[in-house]
Amino acid sequence: MSLPDRSSLPTRTIERVYADLPFDVPSPVKNAYIRRTVDDDFGPFDHPPDPFATLAVDPANVRSFTGRPYPPYHEKEAQLGTVRDGDWDRTDDVEIVDDDYRERYDLYRADRFTESVFFESMRAHFEDGVDWTETPFVERCLELADAGEPSWRSLTSREDILDRCAAIDALYERIERDGYRSQRDLDYGSLLGVTEEVLVDVGRGGDLLFVNGRHRLAIAKLLGLESVPVGVLVRHRDWMIYRDDCGRSGTVPDHPDLRDLAETDG
Repeated sequence: MSLPDRSSLPTRTIERVYADLPFDVPSPVKNAYIRRTVDDDFGPFDHPPDPFATLAVDPANVRSFTGRPYPPYHEKEAQLGTVRDGDWDRTDDVEIVDDDYRERYDLYRADRFTESVFFESMRAHFEDGVDWTETPFVERCLELADAGEPSWRSLTSREDILDRCAAIDALYERIERDGYRSQRDLDYGSLLGVTEEVLVDVGRGGDLLFVNGRHRLAIAKLLGLESVPVGVLVRHRDWMIYRDDCGRSGTVPDHPDLRDLAETDG
């Protein structure tokens, strides 16, 4: 059974293709295929990053949100290695492209990640001992569920929302006890496992703009962790030009998305 040609295969279905094969595909073979077939926008640049690499990032340095249309994490595998121009990294006027998220958008977004209703509720629960059902985030999710509207992870029942609370408690306890583990450490063999990490975009000035993985990022912030693995979906064109300038000059500031240049130069 031969693998399908990438020209007619959307990136997001690659994992499904492997899952449907009647035999196991070794990770090195799978990853070689992915590297050969997945397109990126780095062709015009002399010092492109690896779209499948994770960056070691201080959670405290992920402060703001991407301004790309919301939700920005749909079809995330297809966004790896994307370069975009424009003001998406500096806008507060975010377009909501999926109406299912309209009623809950304000729960997740704010000027800063730590100012969101979601994060403030996480902080109240884990630091102040407030019961989940008394936090503003879960209270609103339960109200939406009672109205038959989707909320947290598109859940629509009180039971499922409370189960989700218990799952977040377990995740917090595991990370606090065992430390933060990357998808590679958790045996995600495919390069596309990068999209299961905390995800960011990189703005024109190098700002790390939050995209996805809010539960793990919030826990990492609350626990005061110094570093977590982060994947990058979209980079601003001006940032890519700056990367090239750094690569050509050999002067590389300390930034998570420039460390590969320093390692190459060394």
